[in-house]
Amino acid sequence: MDRRRLILSAIFGLAPTPKGLAQTRTIKRIGVLWHATPEEEVIFADPIRKGLADFGYIEGKHYELIETYAAEQYERFAINAAKLVESRVDIIVAVTSPAAAAAQRATETVPIVFLLVPNPVERGSARSLSRPGGNLTGQSTVSVDLSSKRIEYLQALVPNCRRVILFVNAKDAALSHSVANQTRAAGILTNVTVDVIEIKDPEDLDGALAAAARNDIRGAIFMQDPLFFNERKRIARLAIFHGVATMVATSVMVKDGCLISYGANSAAQFRRVGAFVDKILKGDKPGDIPIEQPTRIELVLNMKTAAALGLDVPDAFIAQVDEIID
Repeated sequence: MDRRRLILSAIFGLAPTPKGLAQTRTIKRIGVLWHATPEEEVIFADPIRKGLADFGYIEGKHYELIETYAAEQYERFAINAAKLVESRVDIIVAVTSPAAAAAQRATETVPIVFLLVPNPVERGSARSLSRPGGNLTGQSTVSVDLSSKRIEYLQALVPNCRRVILFVNAKDAALSHSVANQTRAAGILTNVTVDVIEIKDPEDLDGALAAAARNDIRGAIFMQDPLFFNERKRIARLAIFHGVATMVATSVMVKDGCLISYGANSAAQFRRVGAFVDKILKGDKPGDIPIEQPTRIELVLNMKTAAALGLDVPDAFIAQVDEIID
């Protein structure tokens, strides 16, 4: 803070602003491309605000969030991204791969911070993890392929688990293909047959899980995708009804009744948005900010669901669990 501002602060009681905003009183406009609805996204909007507060940014004083919602209609991402660019936002936060791709097509100049983007280099969102280039940076979903561990954990819980279903979103063909290949390869190593089921609509889930039960398939893995996240309560209910153990990618789904998750802490990832925004507002180019990968992978188990499925959870397994939902 310079001498003149120190004097003004003493006279008028002015509070210092975050370093990135010290040269201007303009409120920064941060646009968000949410994939679902306001009701479904509220649990992640709060961590974003907390992450900005971590760096001294106060909503309404230093920034405002301009939030758009695609309600799982992926074609809306392009419309929403264009609206954010037209409204002259200073930064776009893009949640999921389709949102990041839409933002990338909409602007080559507005900084973009993305979340929940697996394999960002392969998907064309970055040139490399260390120097993404262009106007994008952000966070990928996993630091390593987790397919093998997810199958191993299902095997540890489900007796004689030699066949599982992998649920993928048919609307994201590229990611579905990649996840299917990784999971099948992991299945070969663990002597497990992986049947891949493409889901186009939430209503398809009931028939798919019922078919699994009829074929005596007692384990199901769900790829990390907004479709399955938003249908987590339906998935949990149907899986218990049909006697199918569910392995998912986020603990929020376990808290809503799925059996087990192995993946990054979603709330922590959303909170990290504040760090990226702070760097950009202080003058760093997004293309020079390394893409982050989760450093901590959590294993979360719902014991009530395990009991409903008639599963006997070994003590050795419980010892590995990071969080138990009773």
